[in-house]
Formats: sequence, C-alpha cells, structure tokens
Amino acid sequence: MSWLTEQLDLLRDFLRTDFRRTARRCALGMAAAAVLGVALTAMEPEVVEDIMNGFMRQIQEAGVIDEAGNLSVFAMLTNNWMAMLFSALYGFIPFLFLPLFSLLANGSLLGMMAVIYLANDLSLAAYLAGILPHGIFELPALVLSISCGVCLCRNMCRLVTGSDRRIPMVELLSDLLRVMLLVVLPLTVLAAVMECYVTPVVMGLFM
Repeated sequence: MSWLTEQLDLLRDFLRTDFRRTARRCALGMAAAAVLGVALTAMEPEVVEDIMNGFMRQIQEAGVIDEAGNLSVFAMLTNNWMAMLFSALYGFIPFLFLPLFSLLANGSLLGMMAVIYLANDLSLAAYLAGILPHGIFELPALVLSISCGVCLCRNMCRLVTGSDRRIPMVELLSDLLRVMLLVVLPLTVLAAVMECYVTPVVMGLFM
C-alpha cells in the first residue's frame, strides 16, 4: 500500500502542473468539436450519413456486439482502452499533434449523433440517456488520454528542435503512465460496464 500511496501522491502532484491546463483546453476543444459536428450535420447531411455508416461498420468489425445484439464488456473495454492508449502514444510523433485528430473526431461524432437523434423524432433526453451513463466515465478518460498525447507531443517537439534539451523525458513518461494506468484505465473499465449494463436500460426509458 505504501507503494500505491506514493504513486498516487506523485500523480496528484503531476495533475496540479501545466498538465491540468492542457486537459482543460482539450475538454473545451472537444466541446467545440461537438458544436462543429452539429454544424456539419446541418450543412452536409449526406456526408454525415456516410461518416455515421462508417462508424457503425467500425463498431461491428470491432466485435463489441455479439450475434444476439448484446454488448460484450470485455470487447468494449479492450476496444476503448486501445483507443485511449493510441491517443496517448500518437504523441511520440512530433509536430503533427495527432492526438488532436482523435479529439476532433470524437467530439464531432457527439454533435452529429445529437442532430441525428432529433432528426429521427427522438428527444434530446433519449440522446443524453444514450451518452451520459457511460460518458460520465468515458469522456474524461478520453480527454485525459488525449491530453497525455498532446503533452508528450509538445515535449517531443522541444526535444527534437533542441529548444529545451533538459526535458526530463523519463520523469515525464512516468507521470503520463500514472495518468493512463491510475486514472484512464479505471475510468475505461467503469465506462465499459456502464455502457453494457446501464446505458441500454436507461435508454429504454426514453425510447
């Protein structure tokens, strides 16, 4: 327990650094991307339809839904965790800030789905019922994993350009790993359980 307590203390200290500002900006960026998704759906409904069809095919190919139409907790957890992990690992590629593409894609999908719900005579309450039960855990996990990627990419840029060769990369990677394992992973587990067992029940109340 002393080791875990030490890790949690180090995590708490890191979350109070500039990383907190990065996470806040990523959260705002996702909200802005959701608004962009709403606007895109209104202006280009055909394009959005193609995007959503591709998204649904991706879900089916991921194997998160079995032949009976039920969600698999393990498959959902594995799929979501890999998405979170790659959102962070993309930060190893300097200059491109690839994690922000994940932010843009996921945020836009949230906005698109809201408009699609309303266009199909489903209430906003039904949309929120399909998002919030697991989104309470999944969205913060996604924002934090993207923030890890952005933070890593920013420091990789500094390292490559030589603007700051004193960057303690080992320490930074340790801090980011703590965020992923001690915060993002537990949130992802909770999100998978909620999405498989709670979200369908809550959605049923509004459908």
